[in-house]
Amino acid sequence: MRFLDRSTAGHQLARRLLPLLSGRVGEGVVVLGLAPGGLPVAAEVAEALDAPLDATVVRPLAVPGHDRPVGAIADGDPPLFDRYTLKSLGVTAAELGASVKRERVEVHRREALYRQGRARLPLRGRTAVLVTDGLTDALTARAALHALAAEHPERLVLAAPVGDARIAAELRRDVDAVVCLHLPRYAHAAGPWYGEFHDVSDREAAVLLQRRTPPGHAPARGDRG
Repeated sequence: MRFLDRSTAGHQLARRLLPLLSGRVGEGVVVLGLAPGGLPVAAEVAEALDAPLDATVVRPLAVPGHDRPVGAIADGDPPLFDRYTLKSLGVTAAELGASVKRERVEVHRREALYRQGRARLPLRGRTAVLVTDGLTDALTARAALHALAAEHPERLVLAAPVGDARIAAELRRDVDAVVCLHLPRYAHAAGPWYGEFHDVSDREAAVLLQRRTPPGHAPARGDRG
């Protein structure tokens, strides 16, 4: 199963999500794109659900000289590490302090750029739907889910057009529901499952987010609830 592009995938994903939400659409739901790549999919889902859109930014943590990420970090949360991979590389979490600091700064930079001064949408008492273009990395998804769970949503849903079956099964204990349109046994990257797949720029991410900003949602500073 391949999708024409992220927008088409978002339309199809929204149709699958509607029955699950049991009529709880509009302001009772917040759709969050795992930025930047998940935002075009999430924007279509938010449009179909008549729900506001926000972004969640997670950055990978890597050991110099190795391609495989050993951890991930989201705004406000401690880093999440793959202890097995760290051990296999002979590296401790403490040795990645510089990487953690650098990527935390990048998370903050991207969130500020995408929101353009607007406040993070509150999740307490609402259904939070985290949308990614491909559920292919458990560390990244789990870091995002932990950050959202800390904001006390009533329900937490993870949704993607395509996802690695093993990762989806692993993450079910972290959420109220996992919704994937296609669950191949192995899915190491999202790109091969799309006909058109491009790198989403910071500008594109910011524009997508601005289009679904609730009226009167003024810039503000606040805690995570």
